[in-house]
Parts: sequence; C-alpha cells; structure tokens
Amino acid sequence: MVGDTVDERASAPLLTLGRVDRLLVQVGYRAMPDGPAYQQFLLDLAISDEVAAGDQGALGEQTVLAALEPVLYVGAEAARHYSLHQHRWHTSWGASPGALEIGLLVTTGPRTKALMEASHEGVARAFHGLLEIAGRPEPTPTSRDAAISRARRSAAATYAVEPDALSVSAEEHHAAENSWTVGLRGAAGDEYDVVVGLVDGYAGSVRVRHEARLEVVDSVGSE
Repeated sequence: MVGDTVDERASAPLLTLGRVDRLLVQVGYRAMPDGPAYQQFLLDLAISDEVAAGDQGALGEQTVLAALEPVLYVGAEAARHYSLHQHRWHTSWGASPGALEIGLLVTTGPRTKALMEASHEGVARAFHGLLEIAGRPEPTPTSRDAAISRARRSAAATYAVEPDALSVSAEEHHAAENSWTVGLRGAAGDEYDVVVGLVDGYAGSVRVRHEARLEVVDSVGSE
C-alpha cells in the first residue's frame, strides 16, 4: 500500500557511512612514541564489486584491524605500543567511491636490522590477507614510469615532502616478482628506499624506508 511505502521510506536512514569501495592503509614503525617513523608501509586497494556490494561489515574497521593486529608483535612476544587513527569518507551523490583509511604507528625502540626484517615480513603477511579479503585484483605489469611515479607519491605522502623535489638515485626492476626498488633523494639530502609491488607484485602495496641526511660538522681546534 502507499502508506506502507511512505512509512518505509521515512524510516530509512538518510545518513550512512556507505559501502567501502577503497581501502587505504598506512603502517609505520618508529623508535620513540614522539619520534618520526623510520619505515612505512602503504596499501591502496580498490575493493571488488562483489565484496563492496555485499555485507556492509565484510570490510569494515574491525575486519581490517583484526588483519593488522599481528604487526604489533614485531620482534617481540608482547604487543608493542601503538597509535591508531581511522577515517571513513562517503558522499551521497555521483560515482565517488566510499573510502576507509586506517593509519597505524608502532613504537619498536631502537631501529635494528632484525626489526626491519621482521616488520617487513609481518606487514607483507597482513597486506596479503587484506588482498584476499577484499578480492585480489588481476595482476598487471607495472611500468617503470608508473613505479617511479608511485614511489615519489608514496614517499611524499608518508614524509611530507614534495614529490617533484625527489630525484631518482637508483632503480631496479624485479621482473619475476613484478616489483621495483626505487631510490629517491630529496633536496635536503634525505634518502628514501622504496619498494613498489611489495606484496604479490601488486603496485598498490609499497614500502618506504627513510634515511635522514647526516650532518657533517668541521671543527678546527685552536693552537
């Protein structure tokens, strides 16, 4: 009946978070709670239509956090301290995708080679799991220009620098893995070691390591 239709329309919520069409994850590791991250991992993932149109909770915050939780145990049996933020974006008009953004910073203590390797392995496993949940995209080759462009954007986004100010200092294509290693250098001398295609050759999975410029001080003693 018309009255029932009107009642149903009136009871439907006008404000919703919408479905998740895109997932953006950033995981960083830092030596101190108030210090900069020495290593960051990024995942930029378009969600498959089948998953996005399904159960609204299929790729909600809790699902993503559960997949990321193991990265807190890097190099330790107990979970490390962390800072977390999340953001949901949705519009009621147009074809703009609804996005879920998760940012996680883990405090590890002094940076060591073992920690670097453990964090790399842990995040790669977590991102692999998210790729499986979200609907794995079809593998496509990543060109040199695309890899360098994404490397610049990733370093710029994680360390607040201008992408156009980053020059390429080294590059290596790992064809079998469909990944690229790109070395970038900033105007101030900072260096960024970037891997594009970190997980299963998917270009939207990136690792950025930051090497700060070393200060050189000349001192001349009095005679």
